[in-house]
Amino acid sequence: MALLHRYSALGALLWAVGTAGCSSATRSSGGSPGGPNAGLPGAGEPGPGQSGTGGNGSALNPLQPPQGMGGGLPLGTGGAAAATACTDPTAISPGDSPLRRLNHTEYDNTVQDLLGVVDAPARAFPLEERFYGFDNNASLRGSSLILIELYEGAAQSLATAGAMKIPALAGCDPATAGEDACATQLITTVGERAYRRPLSAEESSRLQAFYTSAKATHGFSAATQMVMAAMLQAPQFLYRMETAATAGPAVAAAPGLVESGQFERASRLSYLLTQSLPDPELLAAAARNELSTKEQIAAQARRLLQLPRARGNVVSFHSQWLDFFAMGQLVKDATLFPTFNPTIASLMRSEADVFIERTVFDGPGTLGALLTAGQSYMNDTLASFYGIAPPGSADALVPVALPPAERAGVLTLAGLLAGHSDSTQGSPVTRGFFVRDALFCQTPPPPPTNLNITVPPFDPALTTRERFAAHSSDPTCGGCHVLMDPIGLGFEHYDAVGVWRAEEAGRPVDARGELAQTDVNGPFTGAVELAQKLSSSRMVSDCAAARWFHFAYGRVETQEDACSIAQLKNSFATSSGSIIEQLVALTQTDSFLYRKSF
Repeated sequence: MALLHRYSALGALLWAVGTAGCSSATRSSGGSPGGPNAGLPGAGEPGPGQSGTGGNGSALNPLQPPQGMGGGLPLGTGGAAAATACTDPTAISPGDSPLRRLNHTEYDNTVQDLLGVVDAPARAFPLEERFYGFDNNASLRGSSLILIELYEGAAQSLATAGAMKIPALAGCDPATAGEDACATQLITTVGERAYRRPLSAEESSRLQAFYTSAKATHGFSAATQMVMAAMLQAPQFLYRMETAATAGPAVAAAPGLVESGQFERASRLSYLLTQSLPDPELLAAAARNELSTKEQIAAQARRLLQLPRARGNVVSFHSQWLDFFAMGQLVKDATLFPTFNPTIASLMRSEADVFIERTVFDGPGTLGALLTAGQSYMNDTLASFYGIAPPGSADALVPVALPPAERAGVLTLAGLLAGHSDSTQGSPVTRGFFVRDALFCQTPPPPPTNLNITVPPFDPALTTRERFAAHSSDPTCGGCHVLMDPIGLGFEHYDAVGVWRAEEAGRPVDARGELAQTDVNGPFTGAVELAQKLSSSRMVSDCAAARWFHFAYGRVETQEDACSIAQLKNSFATSSGSIIEQLVALTQTDSFLYRKSF
């Protein structure tokens, strides 16, 4: 009990000291402890438009804009409405650099890479809030009391595991180097990686004094556990802190701006590209001031993109942008869809993740390929569910050629289609909303508050097109549904579980659709033809670039970011939609290279 009390007392002390400093020493537009959600009932749980909203269909409500989506962006923007045209490309304008708490994926990756453990304690943390579709927005990275308690418990468990690895972590053996000398080395070595920069003299002194005091009372082993637990609860670990002390030189041509510091750039690079802490090579480059030029930063970015963590990062972005979370909430009518079961649902999500990873890193690697690829990844069970010849793999997901007239790219993955459907029928509204919102960055306005938005009930005697026809004919509904239904009806060859069908209600499927208020307007028939149109759209390309900005920088853009956004959109277009080149481009903007001084 005394040991636990000591942990708690130190954790509270470091939290108080660290967060008190955050108000004056770090720039933050949100996300600090005690932020907008701290201590509120249900803090950390999903709200409207977030993952976890229900067990049936997409997490996106097609009749109400997702939380934080702006309540209806002007159609045709290809991005958030806050940023307009770039008026002076020569001016340095980085926008805000908010204080960012590690999200749960970043936390798990960081402790694993720091301590060499396989633990994933963040799986037990409250669900992350999502804003603009992503779970890493700084304005929502508050820390509720529950989360702080879970951080403490995780720190204790992780420190216990870490204490068993002192020779590996500290680079010394207490039995030969001496306990105190090894503890000092542990503090220096682990501290530098945990805080993503060398410890200050004050930080080293404080941790050293804590170790000495703890050892006198509890002995060496407990003291090393306690000091590691302290570091894992420190705001310097839990937050990506950028202070006056870590800033780079002032920008002479732009008063009030500084270059991001060397270790700040190392941290920005690693979390942007790998969702984890800087590796030793990146920290060493920062220590040698080798993150000073765009060329040096780009070289490190390309190196990091070769690491396994980079693959997970790209999958994470696409799974959030394209709402793969809906696949984990599938509830389908067992009578209508007897071949659908939890195993199939799990395989659908695995297929989507593998499709993204392999297409980006082992395939063409472009946005166009993601939209039009002619192959996916299945085992025998999933292929049989699709109605495709089994590839001869009982377990592993292997490449499978898709029927070219029926499927192409991410939009025809069964899991994505099932996730944007009802329990009994496909939903042209939800599917059309998804394309309009996710791929064109256009959010149709919400329905009138007094409007009945009940989904037409399933009727086996009618086709889906017939059941949903009232949306277009009713003048109260038509203004919004004309933006969604004509797109969603192009997916009519896929039922509520994403299986291809040639007929519905005894009649041939009518999969005619139409795009309007885009740069690729016009009719199309079927999702394959739609995917081809989307792959040629500059608006879709620009929307993807804007979404990468939101994910990479943990915030939405403002007018100060107009030139950075323009730079990213142009880079994405000129690289033919290369995902890898877009990630490198994200390290070359003013938003990455500079920040405001304090």
